[in-house]
Amino acid sequence: MRLRPWRPDDADAVHAACQDAEVQRWTEVPVPYLREHAEQFVGPVATRTWAQGGALFAVEHDGVLVGSMGVHGVRDGVAPVGYWTVAGQRGRGLTGEALRVLTGWALEQPDVHRVELVADPANTASCRVAESAGLRAEGVLRQRYAHRGVPTDVVLYAVLATDPRPPVDAR
Repeated sequence: MRLRPWRPDDADAVHAACQDAEVQRWTEVPVPYLREHAEQFVGPVATRTWAQGGALFAVEHDGVLVGSMGVHGVRDGVAPVGYWTVAGQRGRGLTGEALRVLTGWALEQPDVHRVELVADPANTASCRVAESAGLRAEGVLRQRYAHRGVPTDVVLYAVLATDPRPPVDAR
């Protein structure tokens, strides 16, 4: 498993992955998800994310796209993260492993002391991923986000630079 920068030739795989109803249900990807959205994501969006102090990675396992991991800017030492996983790659522990790698990398940055993730409480798979990666649930923020225009509760997960980290899977 590795995290790498997005490339223009990833657009087809991103387009296919973002057709999945679960990716569309739990993330902010546009619906319908068009090829031009994928091209923007792997090109200008990824470049802009890095330029604005964040990071956007493709997650690969054995040369196959597993998903996306990102740090969406850093403010006051806090790095918010997010991810999605390709439908056929779920349930293998790869997203949790990738999130461990991402949080470890983020916490090594000199301006980061905390990594945060928010997940819908009904998205039990995402909640399990966060916990497997060593993030701790800190509570439910009621109607904190508007998801597709609807006020939505989220669970706030976080890990601090001073927290013990789970071991990285040696698969």
